[in-house]
Amino acid sequence: MGVEISNKPNVSSIESYVEDLEYKVGLITRNRGLESGVESAGTKGLIIGAVSALVLVGIPLAIYLLMR
Repeated sequence: MGVEISNKPNVSSIESYVEDLEYKVGLITRNRGLESGVESAGTKGLIIGAVSALVLVGIPLAIYLLMR
């Protein structure tokens, strides 16, 4: 009487699950690294983009108004 113990566990399904989990964790880690890089440079990029937009719109507008 007792519990019968298998001497051949199904390790292949556990290994495939672990590989899949490691892959997903790698994707999450890579995404988080990218997001933190974007967040840290976000304000600087916003300021550079706003100044660039003002220059690209402002110069032609100023020339147009001066030539009128």
